[in-house]
Amino acid sequence: MNIKGKILEKAQELLLEKGYGNVSLTDIAAAVNISQPALYKHFKNKTDLWELLAFNWLDTMLADLFPYKVDPKKSQSETIHNWFWTLASNKHAAYKAEPIMFKLYTEYLSTKPELVERHMNDLIDSLGAVSGMTDRQEKLSLIGLFSRFHHPKFAEFWDEDTQDDFERTWKFVEPYFNTKTNL
Repeated sequence: MNIKGKILEKAQELLLEKGYGNVSLTDIAAAVNISQPALYKHFKNKTDLWELLAFNWLDTMLADLFPYKVDPKKSQSETIHNWFWTLASNKHAAYKAEPIMFKLYTEYLSTKPELVERHMNDLIDSLGAVSGMTDRQEKLSLIGLFSRFHHPKFAEFWDEDTQDDFERTWKFVEPYFNTKTNL
């Protein structure tokens, strides 16, 4: 593993050990056995480090979507439904299993427009690849429609009824895919 990878690995370990907001660059440098100024060869500042760590974590959390494995036996409607549920359920699982990393993701990614745009573009590309949809605005609208189930700002509302709520929402969307012939 390269130095940058070790820095990220140790930063995540320290974050999980000490809690969010209690990790300094000095702590990270000591854990990697390098000087604090040496960290700046790899990261501009602490924010830069946290952003990359959060994005790497997000990519890992959503690995099932990039690329999403399409079951050829499923209809387009079922595939898109399953894609959205994978997005939602993976974020729900991460929220429950790794609250500290989820908080980092929420603070460092979901509040910065350029990082939100990057994440949205990744989702739009993945949705397009599995659905055959070509209209960017249609894909963006669908992702927005289901934001209650995957956007971190709604995480505190995710509970045991979330999947039922998701399915009720899907019932409104599903007819669109059953009548549309060319997306």
